[in-house]
Amino acid sequence: MEGVNAGNRGDDKKFVKEKNKLGSKYRNYFTGKFQGKSRKGERSDQKRPQKGNTRSNSELIPTPAPALESRSELLSELPSELPSEPTLVPTSQSQARPQSHSQPQSQPKTITTVTVMPPKSSTSQPRWTSDIPKATPTVVSDIESATHSIHSIFHDLKTITPEDANTLLQLFSSQIKGVQNDNTLLLEKTVKLLASQPEDSQIGKSLTASFVNTLWDTLPHPPVRSLDKKFMYRDADGGNNNILMPDLGKAGTAYAKSVKPERMRKKNLPDPGELFDGLMRRGGLDGEEAFKGSPTGISSQLFYLATIIIHDLFLTDHEDMTKSKTSSYLDLAPLYGCNQEEQNAVRTFEDGKLKPDCFSSKRILGFPPGVGVFLIMFNRFHNHVVGMLAQINDNGRFTKPKAEAAKSAFDKYDNDLFQTGRLITCGLYVNIVLKDYVRTILNLNRTTSKWDLDPRVSETETLFNKPAAEGVGNQVTAEFNLIYRWHSAISQRDEKWTNAEYARLFANKNPADVTLPELLRGLHSMEAELPTDPSQRSFADLNRLSNGSYDDESLVSIFSSSVEDLSGAFGATNVPPIMRSIEILSILQSRSWNMCTLNEFRSFVGLSRHTSFADINPDPVIAKRLKEFYGSPDDVEFYPGVVVEKIKPPVVPGSGLCTGYSISYSILSDAVGLVRGDRFYTTDYTPESLTNWGYNEVQFDTNIDDGAVLYKLVLRAFPNHFQGNSIYAHFPFVTPETNREIQKDLGRENLYSWDKPKKKADLPKVEGWEECKKILDDKANWKVTWGAPIAVLTSQSPSDSTKTTGPPKIPPFCLAGDESINTTSRSLIISSFHDLPTGHGNKNDKEHPDWQSSIAQFYTDNTADLLDKHKVLIPNPNAYSNANGNGSAARNGAVAPRKTYRVDVVSDICNRVFTRFAAGVFDFPLKLGMGNTVDVNVTTDVEDGYTEEELYMALSTGFICIFNNFDVTKSFVVNQEARAVAKRLGDILMEHTNGGGIGGVVEGLKDRFHSLAHDDETERLAEEKVEKEKARLALKGYGKSMLQRFVDKGKKAGWGVERVVWEQILPTSAAMTANQSQLLSQVLDYYLSDSGSSHLPKLYTIAHETSKESDDLLLHYFLEAARLRGTVALFRLYSPSQAPSQSTSSTPAPGTVVLLNLPLAHHDPVAFPNPESVVLDRNLDSYLMFGHGPHECLGRNIALAGMVRVFRIIVGLKNLRLDAGSSGYSRKSTAGESRGMKTVETEFGMAYLDDELATLGPFPKGLRVCWDE
Repeated sequence: MEGVNAGNRGDDKKFVKEKNKLGSKYRNYFTGKFQGKSRKGERSDQKRPQKGNTRSNSELIPTPAPALESRSELLSELPSELPSEPTLVPTSQSQARPQSHSQPQSQPKTITTVTVMPPKSSTSQPRWTSDIPKATPTVVSDIESATHSIHSIFHDLKTITPEDANTLLQLFSSQIKGVQNDNTLLLEKTVKLLASQPEDSQIGKSLTASFVNTLWDTLPHPPVRSLDKKFMYRDADGGNNNILMPDLGKAGTAYAKSVKPERMRKKNLPDPGELFDGLMRRGGLDGEEAFKGSPTGISSQLFYLATIIIHDLFLTDHEDMTKSKTSSYLDLAPLYGCNQEEQNAVRTFEDGKLKPDCFSSKRILGFPPGVGVFLIMFNRFHNHVVGMLAQINDNGRFTKPKAEAAKSAFDKYDNDLFQTGRLITCGLYVNIVLKDYVRTILNLNRTTSKWDLDPRVSETETLFNKPAAEGVGNQVTAEFNLIYRWHSAISQRDEKWTNAEYARLFANKNPADVTLPELLRGLHSMEAELPTDPSQRSFADLNRLSNGSYDDESLVSIFSSSVEDLSGAFGATNVPPIMRSIEILSILQSRSWNMCTLNEFRSFVGLSRHTSFADINPDPVIAKRLKEFYGSPDDVEFYPGVVVEKIKPPVVPGSGLCTGYSISYSILSDAVGLVRGDRFYTTDYTPESLTNWGYNEVQFDTNIDDGAVLYKLVLRAFPNHFQGNSIYAHFPFVTPETNREIQKDLGRENLYSWDKPKKKADLPKVEGWEECKKILDDKANWKVTWGAPIAVLTSQSPSDSTKTTGPPKIPPFCLAGDESINTTSRSLIISSFHDLPTGHGNKNDKEHPDWQSSIAQFYTDNTADLLDKHKVLIPNPNAYSNANGNGSAARNGAVAPRKTYRVDVVSDICNRVFTRFAAGVFDFPLKLGMGNTVDVNVTTDVEDGYTEEELYMALSTGFICIFNNFDVTKSFVVNQEARAVAKRLGDILMEHTNGGGIGGVVEGLKDRFHSLAHDDETERLAEEKVEKEKARLALKGYGKSMLQRFVDKGKKAGWGVERVVWEQILPTSAAMTANQSQLLSQVLDYYLSDSGSSHLPKLYTIAHETSKESDDLLLHYFLEAARLRGTVALFRLYSPSQAPSQSTSSTPAPGTVVLLNLPLAHHDPVAFPNPESVVLDRNLDSYLMFGHGPHECLGRNIALAGMVRVFRIIVGLKNLRLDAGSSGYSRKSTAGESRGMKTVETEFGMAYLDDELATLGPFPKGLRVCWDE
């Protein structure tokens, strides 16, 4: 509302009358309750008494308005412009507080917080400010206008209906939550509300403006992502990170500068050499210990990563000291290069790979070798990633061109792999920075907290929160170039290494006497002499192997010794003397850049200023020298001020790096800006950019090491030297000695291996059928290796789970060893499975049939049930099939309309049916409800129950832990997951040895139905459905009775209930579900593939026969496909009972573990003539996928009976075929690529991809088929 000229109004008497008339109507409005800050907030990082002019809380609270007796007095207290509705009125910053001399007077800056000015007197009113920027208001001089405005508001309020009020409440609620539920039609209600307001309604106008603002804020303006392919990958020089400002942060641009230096610099600044000698030199104080180690046990390994980060962001051009030759982004430039030329030098330009064990940066060679080893690990990770990308070939994204294709096609293939591999590798890099590096800096590694400082935190804009911008770019500053000079942290070992390098570089001269010009010339000469090709450079005096890589043993030795090496502490007098010239250069560089003072920097970042030298550093010697050098705390230079400042004490959590006070706050702020400003870590950090597999591969899991991910890099680089749970791999930023104290306090000491990494023995592979069979038969000399992984599961028992040190105790389970106690366990399990109650041996007794008939009926009923529940009708009204369904024409040529269905035979049939069987055998409770076993609109929750999917995942996790935990980079994760599922399964089994189980669950469901039923008919149908489910899920003679047999027989062997449950029943349940589903899925995959689909018509015919011959034929068909597609591999440990009488070159050394490659053994032409074909008369004892000899699978016959029964039902589906979407095309053979399940070749055989192509595992994840009815 425009102000009105005061000269057009009446006299004071008229005004007083109007004022009394309005009275309290607007007095409370003028004195509305609000509060704010009187000046810019100031954070204090130190406990200091408050000084200076401060106001009490009472001065910030507006007091009631006093009586006003004149128009001029009221006008002096009115805001400059009355609002059209009751909101706070904006005031320019110049009105709120004195104008800073740094701000132009002609451009007053509006503030963004509500602020109260100090009162002029005890009776004066506070002025108002607002967070709504508007033009500078004019003075209001017309009380009639104010009165009209207020009356207008009340008039508008009369137009608001109860429905409109409810809409306003919903709008307000959505603004608080930051999300709108459009199911309530809130948009339409809002339009209706706005449309109902009069044209001159002030409320309507305000709501319309708010609505427009909301719509505007819904989308970014301008967008930060683009479909332009030039923005798809990182540029070599960091350009195009911000799509609107492509040069922002690009290599070769000038440093930015954050702080404006306002204090006049003294003419005669202290000599840099004297500053170093008096304030920085290690052991510089009389009688002081030369080296001060990290107070929190941080290892040199953390500072090797810090070195990579620093040289990733800062690389000053010595030709122009204002510019940086690297980008302002965390893009691993030391590995990949700072520009296209450097990047080209490190690439092979074949299959997206880097030259082996190379990195781009020459300067890194001037640092201790641990820095280079860190980069070599990233190099190896990159090459692993691009190899996997090529195999997975995400939806054809990385299809390799044919040999005859043009060079440009191969160039694109190579570049797409390289650039995507770089994005993924940088994704792991930034996660290491945030989840390992920053966690250690904040001492979070000493806690079990899942919280960390991750700038990528997902935020929703609400009424109270406006998320910080993302992907807007970054430009590094001169201040942080100086902040990150952490020479105090150099360890004693690295100090000696540096001295030796100086001595080599400056022969015949004392390293400590090297002058600054000599140093610069020497470093320049060293860089110039290095070959341009990184693969030709020497590193740590190591020799490259024939394939271009370095010997793992040497690299691991450097890494391990670096983890054990204690770093130096921050603070004064701890910089090695050898760094004198470097520090002098840093001081001179700071001066040449005209940097601010230490106090100016602190004020800029919101920290309190140092008021005394003792405040900067309480050490009296340091404080005295600072005073001698500078005279006033305000004159202390930024550098070396940030080096000599007092350091923070260790705080758990909060302070782990223990830097100087100014550094501590600043580096966290910088980390947030670096990551949140990088488009490739925020708005473009997506599965789309990295591929699903790549995104998942570098993702963190707070259940593993509380989110740390560095182990992924270390174990992937050196899989043959580290145990999967090595403390050296999981927490290398802290010395092992300190780590042991930390993990002991956290109760996790027993989770990790504390052995120093060493090379594992080579793994010989046995591939001949005869040799494999011979080893499996020889129990005396070849031992099983499953004891330790079985102990991972059984150690979760109440009596063992309290143990926090040492490896878990190996249980006396039949597969855990080859001693007599293990034989006893085998007998116990066999008798418990097969010694059925009286009456269960009569095939003709329908109430108590024999176990084979019970199992066959179970699988028949449940497979049919699962097909019925999970099949999906494919809409195809024009589809017709032959009337008889066997592929031949009907006699009369008639055709009948057909229905086509789809189902996933792996996830919906195989996994579920064998899970149901396990639930029936071991009495595991299944949750019954939607999507499970009862098709009703309720969900029955049993506290300790599982859905079918959950129970399958639990049992398969246990199986993988015992039999398939081959990948060292995943083994720790698998073991952690296995411990969790074992704890829950074991607790359920303990409870159900006395009651519960499926019957109890179904009865619970019945109770729920009773409570929901509204009439007798509904209740009767509910009871019938529950009884049907109960009958189908039950295995007569199994369940509770089998568990009881286990317990009774275990007691006779001297084992209590707990030991029987945890050491016998639990590992048995884990060993019998997932492998059955796996094998049946592989068999189906073969017969649905191009290789085996020709057998389907014959299988369809046999499946519909009911003779003994058909059972036998189907068994042979099944075993042949299992032989051709099976992936089972077994390990055996050579431990001869006595020294061999005659050793040969092929006799392994005692303690050797060998891999029995059964997939290759099953293709041995000696044992299997015509090995690539299905032959139906092979000896049934020749198949080894169930093991052989003393450790042959106990449930072999039961498993085969069940699998063949399900196989019969599935191949008996009419016109069975692969669904059109199940292309796969990832299995390669001599016949080329074939369709089917998506697979990848690994070191240990075939691995299966899930439907999202995101994860790999030993078990098939899905196979969709179609059939006709």
